[in-house]
Amino acid sequence: MRGRNTYHFRESINILLKTKWIGPYLLVPPILAFIVYAEAYLSTHGVTGIFNIEQRTVLAIWNGSLLLTLVAGIKSCMFFSGIWESSWFRNSLALPVSRSSGFWGPYLAVLSVASIIFILTIGAVAAALPEPGRFPLLQIIAESYVPVVWAVSTGAFLGILTKGTAGSMFFTALLLLGFLAGFPLARLPEWLYAVIPPVGRLMTLGLKYPQGLIQMLVLILHSAVVLILGRILFGIGSKRR
Repeated sequence: MRGRNTYHFRESINILLKTKWIGPYLLVPPILAFIVYAEAYLSTHGVTGIFNIEQRTVLAIWNGSLLLTLVAGIKSCMFFSGIWESSWFRNSLALPVSRSSGFWGPYLAVLSVASIIFILTIGAVAAALPEPGRFPLLQIIAESYVPVVWAVSTGAFLGILTKGTAGSMFFTALLLLGFLAGFPLARLPEWLYAVIPPVGRLMTLGLKYPQGLIQMLVLILHSAVVLILGRILFGIGSKRR
């Protein structure tokens, strides 16, 4: 992307680098590192011996993914709602820049920041654990990254559909529902699992084949659907301005 196609991306990055937006993201790696280190310390000293190193690694990665998913979803709802309602953005539509970049620029900017924090989070997990686990690490990392993408995509959709605070509350409820629906205690009709974001199911079935791959593809489909709906709503709204 060059020139006019990168205008909204560059402006969104400048806004995201301000403390009120980037601050909550930067808290994720150190908080997670402390949790992982505490769990490893307690396990080493016999206080919690129920998890081996592989299980602790998987749990630590998913802890980081869920924490980052929550932060990314809430901040995305607030950011997209705020930027698309701002006078700066309305004025930018009159500039000789691509209107479609008004949607994709902010989206890619938020996703880029969330992805960098995800990488830092995984690095914090690796640094906090005493030794690497012997299991498909790349598979777990890929599966735990998909909820972050889903969070940003859902935040973009809700940022157009409603106000930031309302969108954040709805996203939190949706994430909690998707998390709890993946556990054995949840007895729901099978068709309903295709509607609810399979965040919990991806956690519990991630290492099983092909169940883990199926749940990852379903969540990717959820992300694509809400992203397309968000782009359609953005196109309708921008034509009225």
